[in-house]
Amino acid sequence: MKPRYLLVNIMFPCAACLQAQTEVAVAKFKGDRPAAVSYTFDDGLLEHYTELYPRLNEYGIKGTFCVNGKITDRYEQLIAAGDTSDVLVREKPRMTWKMLREMSDAGHEITSHGWAHVNVNRLEGEALRYEVQHNDTVIWKHTGRFPRTYFYPGNAKSPEKVKYCEFGRVGSRVEQVSIGSKRDEAWLRNWVALLIRDRKWGVGMTHGISYGYDHFSDPRILWNHLAYVGSLRDSVWVGTFHDVSAYVKERDAVRLKVRERGDEITVRPSLPLDREIFSEPLTMIVGRVVVSARQDGRNLDVIVRGDSSLIDFNPGGGPVCIKVSGSANK
Repeated sequence: MKPRYLLVNIMFPCAACLQAQTEVAVAKFKGDRPAAVSYTFDDGLLEHYTELYPRLNEYGIKGTFCVNGKITDRYEQLIAAGDTSDVLVREKPRMTWKMLREMSDAGHEITSHGWAHVNVNRLEGEALRYEVQHNDTVIWKHTGRFPRTYFYPGNAKSPEKVKYCEFGRVGSRVEQVSIGSKRDEAWLRNWVALLIRDRKWGVGMTHGISYGYDHFSDPRILWNHLAYVGSLRDSVWVGTFHDVSAYVKERDAVRLKVRERGDEITVRPSLPLDREIFSEPLTMIVGRVVVSARQDGRNLDVIVRGDSSLIDFNPGGGPVCIKVSGSANK
């Protein structure tokens, strides 16, 4: 079956050139994979660092971890005071800011779950601003990266609060699938298979791994699933919530102006989004064998796949200058 591509608006140079125009499109997901998956972990539990983080690194998977700054601060204060009697320490130990900084530096996403894990539907005015924006500032202070996504405590939200919380971000978690205590390996595999079949993006959510809310009946269920998904690199893009969310919005907003002369194709992207926030590379599909591609003075990586090629480019950058060989697709 011929692969289906997500086509974008393309401006042709003239009607007479229409038959020979090379097909240029933006892939639905990075690398022209049919599906995408993001794994998100709530509440900043300590085992996310001690147990999960090494596994993700082993399988080459980047995860998304949403934290509450107030709870993280409180845990660090209890540890510094040598207090081991508090229920927070005994039952739900948390990651420290140092751990979160290490994970962030390794490419995992550390993002906001609200300052104090308060339902945003119950907040207005200064209380809402503090719950949302103060947590951004604290995460930026401790990790060096400003969070550009938001995860709603208790998954509670309204259209008005989504609009507020998504301002200045690439998105927020408005849909998710629980992958914790109710799931087994067969269910998780089937979930991924359906994403591939339906060409969709799935957002998996859990809290605990071996303790805490909705933890797995056996952590090996998650470890085996991550190993399995890590083996599907040609079929599934496993990206952070930030990266996939940014890609999807850029993909849907970008416009390409294509000019073709002989063995040279010039593609001028136009992205009507804030380029300080939206900077995720997109994958361009060119219906020719590409010899080389350059943008903004640097060479772009090219993957040739049969009679077509894939190029990752900056949708907010300058023209992409492409050299091709062979005859154009009709």
